[in-house]
Amino acid sequence: MNHYLLAILGSSAPTLTYASPKAIESGEVVEVELKSRLKKAVVLEKIDPPSFDCKEILRPLEARFSPLQQKIARFISTYYCASLGESFGLFIPFESTPPPPKEAPPPPLLPLSSLQQEALEFLQAKPSALLFGDTGSGKTEIYAHLIATHLSKGKSVLFLMPEISLTPQMERRLCGYFGDWVALWHSKISAKKKQETLEGIASGQIRLIAGARSSLFLPLPNLGLIIVDEEHDDAYKSQNRPRYNARDLALLAGDRGGIQVILGSATPLASTYYRFSQKEAMFRLKGRHFQTQKSLLFTPGLDTLTPPLLQEISKTLKRGKQAIIFLPTRANFKHLLCTQCGESLQCPHCSVSLSLHKKERALICHHCRYSCPIPSLCPKCGAELKSERLGTAQIAEELSLLFPEANIERFDRDLITTQSRLKKTLERFNQGKIDLLVGTQMLSKGHDYHNVELAAILGIDYLLKSDDYRAHERAISTLLQLCGRSGRKESGGVLIQSFHTAFLKDRLGDYEEFLKEELRLRQGLYPPFSKLAMIWFSHTDPSKAQRACQETLERLQKTPVEIIGHGPAPIEKIAKKWRYCIFVRSKSSKTLLSSLAKAKGELDEIDIDPLSFV
Repeated sequence: MNHYLLAILGSSAPTLTYASPKAIESGEVVEVELKSRLKKAVVLEKIDPPSFDCKEILRPLEARFSPLQQKIARFISTYYCASLGESFGLFIPFESTPPPPKEAPPPPLLPLSSLQQEALEFLQAKPSALLFGDTGSGKTEIYAHLIATHLSKGKSVLFLMPEISLTPQMERRLCGYFGDWVALWHSKISAKKKQETLEGIASGQIRLIAGARSSLFLPLPNLGLIIVDEEHDDAYKSQNRPRYNARDLALLAGDRGGIQVILGSATPLASTYYRFSQKEAMFRLKGRHFQTQKSLLFTPGLDTLTPPLLQEISKTLKRGKQAIIFLPTRANFKHLLCTQCGESLQCPHCSVSLSLHKKERALICHHCRYSCPIPSLCPKCGAELKSERLGTAQIAEELSLLFPEANIERFDRDLITTQSRLKKTLERFNQGKIDLLVGTQMLSKGHDYHNVELAAILGIDYLLKSDDYRAHERAISTLLQLCGRSGRKESGGVLIQSFHTAFLKDRLGDYEEFLKEELRLRQGLYPPFSKLAMIWFSHTDPSKAQRACQETLERLQKTPVEIIGHGPAPIEKIAKKWRYCIFVRSKSSKTLLSSLAKAKGELDEIDIDPLSFV
């Protein structure tokens, strides 16, 4: 009798031992009985006979995780502190022997400019690289040529996008180039369509997948290229267990599987810029592919409809053009901002803004838990401090009263809940049936708005002064992405309401210099020069959550990691559970992970490389 270590797919349970009279290879998917229920499991390895009796594996399921899938799943389990069952549960295994490679016929690609051709040749020579290209510089055309090269060699290609909202537009462009080779993959696609796509992949009819982060786990045979578009986007990070980052896993797959990986963005992350500039694997693509003129207009203000803004909207509408009005996504915790000078109150220990907690009547740092009383006036200029701000609904309502002849609609996650609604709204906007589009972060997600003459950005100071070490990076990146939404093929203007005009002007002119400045400020404190982790504790009984936090804290204090802060979570209660947290830092991943393993308790939820601190 053979004995094997198994992981139940999708389960957080520890590994289990089962027996089988037949020899089974690691990576095979089998059916087992667990607590009187049938479960799918993956065979991890053959082991010596245990000292206890084991249930037998019921049957193999003619599905297998490839060696590369196994390597990545094991990495996810170790690095992101998840069970092997959860990690393998992300993947769809291979169910048949991959078909022999088919060479794709040359597609009707657009000719490249001399600079684009230079970028293409640079990228083709690198196993992994960053395409740092300005908005409108023609990155998609370069991607298409890279894809065509790999398809012509019989390879499959994965084109990762951060948001489902980008897929209709990219689908049109990719299908125009590569026809029936292309399929989409994301959470809103029906089960029937997904099954058809899997059958197309297995038969070799589908060779190019364009999709959200989950498409990284598809059984793509002969994978030769992964493109991670808009690599800066936070949507690549899963906020559910396992809390993986698809961008980082794509690079891991490239390294472990000999797959070329190209990251692209007009506003790459500081950590990505640092990584690829250090190994001379970054190409800087400047300028716009379509030559357009664009003017920047700054005016003081937060998120209200100021006279200069209303004047620009009026002029735009009179010319028969369109405008988009952007507000940052409403944060869970408000920050006090001065209505005159735009200053926020900073933590003296963390270089982030303090958050307003009305219940405690205090300003609190979400990183180190420093707190101070709420001041009544701005300590810098003595003016009133403001904590309330308008949302997209209120702005759209006010604009409707001021411009009754204009067709005004919202573009945010409250309204754009389905793929069809997204597609319909974008089509109506590009057809000129909507005059003003008021929205949140979704507006900056790489869409082409052909007739937009004005992009107005309100409330950017809330991003700029948020309680996050990446606050400046997020604000500048968002501004540049939004600036790229107006005047895509004609002249366009951008109006920015902010009390920090000089700061923004200096940094919007040269994003690369801004990244270098950010990296200097982060030296020794924040990524890429350190590793961060958040440990969460939750329970319906607050005393049990607090006790678990305290016990883990005491164990962590005996390890080499630095404890930055601990205590009640910024959002203290979610789904009837009280929450506590510990924020830790280390110089190395190895030290961080080994320390967390030693300190781990029963209620812990660990987030490595966190993007959210609430």
